[in-house]
Amino acid sequence: MKVKNIYMRTIAPLLLLIIFSRQLSAQTVQDTEFPKEFIMHLKLHNGMVTNFNNRPDLYTGGLQLVPQYTVVKNLMRAGIIMDGYYTGKKISAAVGPTVTFKLKTLNTAPFGSAGNINISFDHLWGTNKEQLVGGSINADIGNKLLLGLSIHRDYNLNTWWLQNTLGLRISKLKKKTEIYNQ
Repeated sequence: MKVKNIYMRTIAPLLLLIIFSRQLSAQTVQDTEFPKEFIMHLKLHNGMVTNFNNRPDLYTGGLQLVPQYTVVKNLMRAGIIMDGYYTGKKISAAVGPTVTFKLKTLNTAPFGSAGNINISFDHLWGTNKEQLVGGSINADIGNKLLLGLSIHRDYNLNTWWLQNTLGLRISKLKKKTEIYNQ
């Protein structure tokens, strides 16, 4: 009688817990990052322009408007960069294409995603003969805040642009329709 009582109190609840935990872990978490939609970021960036020689480095800073559309769902966005910046005692502008690839979704199971880590590749043409090619690695937090580090090579003026970025999503979020709310 005591053996049966011990079984019912310890082993049976453990077996039920194992069965239910396996069932919960078998359910896949849907990737909500890079949905098929339009997105626009406004980015504040600053850093330096350098030749890596004895001359002083120039400060650069400015604002970028980056509209993008998801080309491959949950993987890739493409768009353009419109950049206004200050460097070398001049206010200038640049424009060019950009492609962003999602590297990792920051899952907060069972609640979904807290954001993603992505990498962007850009090619920009500036108003003062700048021809920049490079990219950045970014942390997109909550699909609202973007933090990044970028490096670009100006192959026309033989300089390197090293910058950090703080961006905000300025496009509206799509309302999600939940099946239980219909």
